[in-house]
Amino acid sequence: MINQYSFIVLGLLILAIITFLSWRLIDIKHTVPLAGLTFVLLVAFQLLLSTNTNTHSSVDAFDEALTSGSPVLLVLYSDF
Repeated sequence: MINQYSFIVLGLLILAIITFLSWRLIDIKHTVPLAGLTFVLLVAFQLLLSTNTNTHSSVDAFDEALTSGSPVLLVLYSDF
């Protein structure tokens, strides 16, 4: 099942594969910076591409957004 941790699991898998392959194909002194760069890129993608889920801080702010006259995207979430 896909959830909010899928990117983290996939990123760790990518990091492990890149580290293993670079360790086998090139020298260890190049593997450590490559693994570090991969980790930094994955963290940057996570921070830059994640959404802010709490855009309305109160019920009044949400009601104001609904009655503002501009289009509103409403996403409903349920664990069931």
